[in-house]
This record gives sequence, structure tokens and C-alpha cells, in this order.
Amino acid sequence: MTQVLGVSDKDYYAKGKLREIYQSVFMIHKVIIVHHETSLPVFEKNLVNSKSLESSMITSILQAISSIGQEMLGLPTGFKKLEFHGFVITGVYNDGFSIYVFSETELVKEIVQGMHDFIKWFSHTFCSLKKDWDGSLNVYKMSKNIINAKISQNLFLWLLYPLEVSKNQYLDTSKLSLVAKYILKCIEMKSSCTVAVIFDEFNEHEEEKILFEIFNLAIEGYLKTGVDD
Repeated sequence: MTQVLGVSDKDYYAKGKLREIYQSVFMIHKVIIVHHETSLPVFEKNLVNSKSLESSMITSILQAISSIGQEMLGLPTGFKKLEFHGFVITGVYNDGFSIYVFSETELVKEIVQGMHDFIKWFSHTFCSLKKDWDGSLNVYKMSKNIINAKISQNLFLWLLYPLEVSKNQYLDTSKLSLVAKYILKCIEMKSSCTVAVIFDEFNEHEEEKILFEIFNLAIEGYLKTGVDD
């Protein structure tokens, strides 16, 4: 089965877990990817409009904190989590690059696992730029759409945007539940149909049930999860 949701078994989602993921995604404010050797940001995604420090200044501080562990262990590393009053920074390092997610609360483990999956993909995709990088962001800018789509998929950010039905014409909808069929029809008929809109349209059902159907539609490929902004 596809890994779009960061786990290998859709039955893993117990009652209440989907709601936790959905709520945790809404707490994310910012995502930054950093070139570990230079401490420079190579990609960032802002989910909340707010005044903030320059990303290069932020990443320099974060990398300085990470370097403490590197000096102690003798290996490239990074911190897992920093907690402050009002926000949390979660970090994951992999082979030359780090990803930092800024959020109001601690992220659920599924999103953290998605960070691991993403930065592993990122470091593999851009492995040629790990050493002797000249500081040019051109490659990353040209790859902006695919990076955005991958982040959206791995970190569940697709839940924040209007849902889109997959254009895969070979998908068979006949075996879907009645609720799932109605959800697909709702998405196709309404412009900017978000999860919140679907909650309103199907308010006779529990939100956890609706989320279960939406996640299963995504797992089976009926919904797009790679949003590229």
C-alpha cells in the first residue's frame, strides 16, 4: 500500500488518532530545510502570516545548538525538539540536511515520522549539493513544486488545503462506502472544498468517521496529497 500517510497499515488509525493528526497539522506555522554544513536555509514554507526573524538568522542559531551534539558525539547530528513558551521546534537530520518544523504545540508522532521520511528523500534527491555547495538556490527554486508536494504529502499538510480528486481514470469507485462516494462528489462539485467544509456538509456524521473516510480515500489514491501551492 502507498506510504502517503507515513504508515504502512490504514488499520493503524484507531478512534481519535485521525483527529489528533488533523489538529496537530493546524498548529504548524513554518517549515525550514537547512544545508547542514553551511547552516543556510535552502527552502522554507510559511503556513501562517506573521512577522519573524530572517530565516538565515534562525537557522544559524538552530545549527549552533545542533553543533553542540556534534562536538560531543563526533558525528553530524541535530536536536529533536526545543520547547519554548508558546511554540515548539522539532528537528530531524539526515545526511547533510536538516528539517525544522515550528508549531504551537508538540507534533504527533505521525508528523514527526513524516519529517524523517521527507528529509531522507530530500538528502537523497539533492545529495550532489551536500559538499562544496556554492550557495546558489537555483536548483531548489526549480524544484520548488516537487518539494512542496512532498512536504504536503509527508507532513499531512494536504489537510489544510482544498481537497482534489485524483485524475487516475482507472480507479474503481464502486466498492467505496456510500459516505466516501458522497465525499468525492462533494469535492468535485464544490470549489475550495476543504476538510472543514466537508465536516459542515456531513454534520450528521462524527468528524472522526469523516476523517477516516478522507484518509482512506487518500491512501487508496482517490485524493491528491501532493499539494504544490
